[in-house]
Amino acid sequence: MSVLAPILEQTVGKIRFGVDDVKSAQERLPTTNAKFQLEKQLGKQLLAFSHNDTFEVIPDQGIHPLALAVHAAFSEHRPLLLTPDIIWITLAQGFAQHINNHAETLRSRLVPHQGKEKLIVGTLQIDSQPQYWSETVQKWVLQIRDRVGADLYRLLECNFSTTTPITQTASHVVMMNAFQQYFDYAVSCVCGIPEITLLGTVEDWQSICDRVQIMAEYDLEWWTARLLPICREFVETASGKPSLEFWRCIYKPKPVYGAELITGWLTDLFPYLRDLSSLTKAASVRNWILEIDRCELPNASSSEAWFEQVIRGISAERLPLGISQAPFELITPDEKEYSLELLAGFIGVHQDSEQQTLQPEIGWILRERSDRFAQLLDNIQQQHLTQPPVNRSELYFSSTGVVPKEHIQMLERFDGATLYADSGHSWQIPKYIDRKDCTISNPISFRDDATHLIDLEDGRCIAYVYKPHKNECLIFVGRPTLAREPLQDPVIIAQSIPELLERIFQAQGRYYFDDANFVTDSNPI
Repeated sequence: MSVLAPILEQTVGKIRFGVDDVKSAQERLPTTNAKFQLEKQLGKQLLAFSHNDTFEVIPDQGIHPLALAVHAAFSEHRPLLLTPDIIWITLAQGFAQHINNHAETLRSRLVPHQGKEKLIVGTLQIDSQPQYWSETVQKWVLQIRDRVGADLYRLLECNFSTTTPITQTASHVVMMNAFQQYFDYAVSCVCGIPEITLLGTVEDWQSICDRVQIMAEYDLEWWTARLLPICREFVETASGKPSLEFWRCIYKPKPVYGAELITGWLTDLFPYLRDLSSLTKAASVRNWILEIDRCELPNASSSEAWFEQVIRGISAERLPLGISQAPFELITPDEKEYSLELLAGFIGVHQDSEQQTLQPEIGWILRERSDRFAQLLDNIQQQHLTQPPVNRSELYFSSTGVVPKEHIQMLERFDGATLYADSGHSWQIPKYIDRKDCTISNPISFRDDATHLIDLEDGRCIAYVYKPHKNECLIFVGRPTLAREPLQDPVIIAQSIPELLERIFQAQGRYYFDDANFVTDSNPI
């Protein structure tokens, strides 16, 4: 039987216990305004925020707030507070990443329709108050529930004894993020943690165990098998039997306290890691630490020699940032459209004013989407024929620097599309794997490799030449000949992929470059 951690306080739905034999820090960590920090991170003014404008968090370090809270508690000798909502939001976001990474594989098990269905929430008046947006989100997820079923709805929703209106709304936005491939949304050095407080009833933590077992049914056994022992320890702790060894291994076992990698079971809560080699840095890479049996990893009783021999862990920057996004369109009574976005999840780490206890803080925000290119891609997905997105794990070519980020963003939305089908002037975007090799003849540089982008109905094609050192992308139209032979009569028709799409839509799908008044861009390669 494992040694139990000393219990400092225990009431219904709460247990506080000692972990490491270190003295709690007395001085407060510096804090900053949460809303200001989020606006700085996002580069946009917040239109609505779950918390009040004076809410404080410790300064962001660009990593997941749960990891930041555990790291700060561990390295700064601070008490830590965890709730079922904190752990479940983390796991639900991992589940959402799995669905987004394998949307078409899982489609038939999640939704009955093909493509994307638009879920519209009607409203008489737009309000910036948090209560209004919480109710709007609730209306969206009830529509999702009607389509995916009550079981999946209950699986993802926070409904624990510790759940607040804020954390429940955040879980609803995570749900919207999970199903965004199927729906569009619109509205007309010795360190240690001195003590840990675990909130929530035994029933709350058992509910998370049960949910994890359900998640396994969606091709996630490789993750859930590792989660279940952790979940059972949460149940044991809530029952008044906290395992000292388990909680001492949340971050890193003692022999590697000075190392930079996270080696504790905290890493097991994340099924996917960020691909730092890709332009989007999406959480699309399987967490490799899950492939190593926990018993083969160093633990609190391992020798320092063992740690020197086995250096395995995850850097904090590889963890997802803990924010889920759900874009939607706002349509006003005068039929003006605004592109907005809900973000929810972990907004920072809050510090208690009395004991300096650290707690990952859950919240949500509303902002305007000013990314015009994202709006153009929205238009394609909503009004034209698109194929499923490319599997994000296949986007390793992005690290070569020869593909502009806009092409990556297109592929993450759809891998193949037809614009203005049956119009007599359609634009066929082939799957990336089906692209043709082509070149552009240039008297200055002799010949440039070009990337095939679009086929036209009259046999011509559109390709681009990308010069990453100049951050230059020129779009050509011409007639293909033999493989690797230059396009015949190439003409520059745009100087970026966004400009090309903008011109296509402005011309309502007509081949605008065939107009007698069209003036070609003359920028040389």
